Amino acid sequence: MELIAVLFMILAGGAVAVFVLVAVAIAQREKGERPTHAIPERDRIASSLLFQLLLLGGATEDEALREIRRKVGLGAPVTAGIDVANWAETFARVANEAQRAWLLETAVQLIAARNRTVPLRQYSALLDLSFCLGFQTDALAKLREQYGFDYIDHAKNARPREADRAGGSTPLFVREERRGEQEYLRVLEIEGTPTRQLIITSYRRLAAQHHPDRFHGQAEEARSAAAARFIEITRAYEMLLALYRD
Repeated sequence: MELIAVLFMILAGGAVAVFVLVAVAIAQREKGERPTHAIPERDRIASSLLFQLLLLGGATEDEALREIRRKVGLGAPVTAGIDVANWAETFARVANEAQRAWLLETAVQLIAARNRTVPLRQYSALLDLSFCLGFQTDALAKLREQYGFDYIDHAKNARPREADRAGGSTPLFVREERRGEQEYLRVLEIEGTPTRQLIITSYRRLAAQHHPDRFHGQAEEARSAAAARFIEITRAYEMLLALYRD
């Protein structure tokens, strides 16, 4: 009898444990969540990329997480401070074309839904995302037309000084190692003594020449070259404005 009682207690304990696990799984499913061990690495990367893009647009961490959870339905944990290009390349390796297209469109949807003018660093990150997912500027240009978001275009409007000061002394682009002031001046084709106004003027001229929207519908080689040049001059511009504040 004692043996039977012991066996009964073991079986009862196992049944309770199974019941608890099932209950937790159901609760997570109802909340749109999944057990951590069941979350694909692809979802973790996607969540982190969307999180970083929203932060670049001025969203707080709480706002960004809320939008990713509620609007996108991703419950995966996020990693802050990532390099968009490197993580997008990693996502491209573990995702198919439909999943890559979904991530780019979702990023545009989230950004457009905020109904704010997109800052240049966020737009540049979107370009990085698009290229590293394997798409050309056509994909982003079409989505921008579809969802109707606007962005700060320094070919028309100079970057406000307040925007530079808000970022402190930390450069906005850290994907590459610092190449030095002279290299950034060379990228913007500036000779002689640089001034803030000269930097802005040079950027406007070059951005007008190489802006991706100008090459929409052209050959792939022309689009790629223009996009790469646009990102290069944009990064040089941001770095130099951080150095020349007055």
